Amino acid sequence: MKAASATIPVTVIGGFLGAGKTTFVNRLLASGGSRSAVLVNDFGEINIDAGLIAGHDGATMTLTNGCICCSIGTSFVDTLSRVLDAQPPFERIVIEASGVGDPWKIAEIALIEPMLRLERVIVLADASRIVALLNDPQVGDTVRAQFARADVVLLNKCDLVDPARFFDAESKLLGIFPLKKIIKTVRGEMPALSELGDATPSLFVADSPEPKAIDHAEQFRSWSYRRAGAFDRRALTIALAALPPQLLRLKGSCRFAGEGGSAVLQLVDKVWSLSASESGSTDCGIELVGVGTADLPPASLLDALLDRALATEAVS
Repeated sequence: MKAASATIPVTVIGGFLGAGKTTFVNRLLASGGSRSAVLVNDFGEINIDAGLIAGHDGATMTLTNGCICCSIGTSFVDTLSRVLDAQPPFERIVIEASGVGDPWKIAEIALIEPMLRLERVIVLADASRIVALLNDPQVGDTVRAQFARADVVLLNKCDLVDPARFFDAESKLLGIFPLKKIIKTVRGEMPALSELGDATPSLFVADSPEPKAIDHAEQFRSWSYRRAGAFDRRALTIALAALPPQLLRLKGSCRFAGEGGSAVLQLVDKVWSLSASESGSTDCGIELVGVGTADLPPASLLDALLDRALATEAVS
């Protein structure tokens, strides 16, 4: 990493699977403003308007507003090094943590890297699920740790809950973290960074002199499903209902028989939705990535469930 005369402010975004991080990152990408680098775990999950993309080399999307969106890939430090070496330098860096990761472990890097200045740690919470997640014996500790050092909490999807459930969600978060700034969001309308108030450098210090890679293999399992075919819509409805409860999140691109283009499929806790894809087509007809608890059934069983929904013969 090259030396620099000024530090670059860093914002880290965290939140459990399905909390709304993708929507928030898209809001930041589309809002323009400062020349920013946005680092995400896999920008295949970021449904960016095709009109905003100026170039795409497989690892980095160059955007028409002067920003970039980079895939973190297998090495976060390597990706960050490439961003810091860019000329002219970026004015801001936004980093999205994994849905099952601790955003503070990423924020620590901004505290020990001289070129960076940690500005905020923002953690999103789904108002309809956060109480259940915090009370869940399998994932509760993971979710709680994500909020432990947040500067701002975005309590998202408040329009999907009644006043009593919203009160329970807000009270639960304030009961655990009484000093947190909680901002309510509705209908996916996410605030820009400038709307979150003045940022102040974090007073936290890094827990260790070197960033540590966190292995969640003992708590969570991932599953990828790729096929060259297309789904039958009715059969897919049945298949999604049959997926096991251990599958916490499923997301990706898919096609349907007899229909042009592709759709973005999102499933969280058995609730799923489809939306039109705006980021272009994929070479594979169906590309889905799931995350579940450690007792998630084997991939062969999960594959078989979705294979039943294929309208054409699958090609693995």
